Amino acid sequence: MYGDIYHVLDAPVAMPGNPGMPTSIPPASSRPATDNNTPAASSPAPQPPEDPTRAQFAGLAGPIPATWQWQPPQHHFRVAQWMIPGRENSDPGELVVTTFPEASGNNIENNIERWTQQFRSNDGSPPRPEVTSKTVNGLPVTIVDLKGEYLGMGGGWHKENYRMLVTIVQAPVGSVFIKFLGPDAAVDANATEYLNLIDNLVVETPSSK
Repeated sequence: MYGDIYHVLDAPVAMPGNPGMPTSIPPASSRPATDNNTPAASSPAPQPPEDPTRAQFAGLAGPIPATWQWQPPQHHFRVAQWMIPGRENSDPGELVVTTFPEASGNNIENNIERWTQQFRSNDGSPPRPEVTSKTVNGLPVTIVDLKGEYLGMGGGWHKENYRMLVTIVQAPVGSVFIKFLGPDAAVDANATEYLNLIDNLVVETPSSK
């Protein structure tokens, strides 16, 4: 079951509003066919946030730059997503937030191993992830930083000079995954803002909304 769910977490999709697919995101025709393309049940369309400098998802909230472009989540496992503008003529990155039920095998160590297998270093060896664990406003968080050639699930994408910052937050709703993936230039230019979001995450209460 969770092999299929993890594939959804790892598969970026086309950016809405663009006439073509960004070269950083492989077109649908190049992705392996899966059972995860079944449409979700119809539900009210998500609306853009009233404050573009405040991210709200899965009962959490934190600050983001106004330059990050909110997008309607493009899969029913996604609870939020943003397109992150690139720098130096690079393609954009993508920030995706997902939540999954707790289950055997859905733990921090297994997720880190799985993400590491989706990258390789310049010499062809598995990269060494940088892992940071801390507590933010009472929330246990683990941040994973990976760089190199991005292979994706199944190893078929081969995107050189990519970087992924992904955080696992142990939130009241369960595990929340906040993944920022894209070309080095896009992720490097926005890494400080991403970490600022993580460092200032709070659990939303009715009075804070």
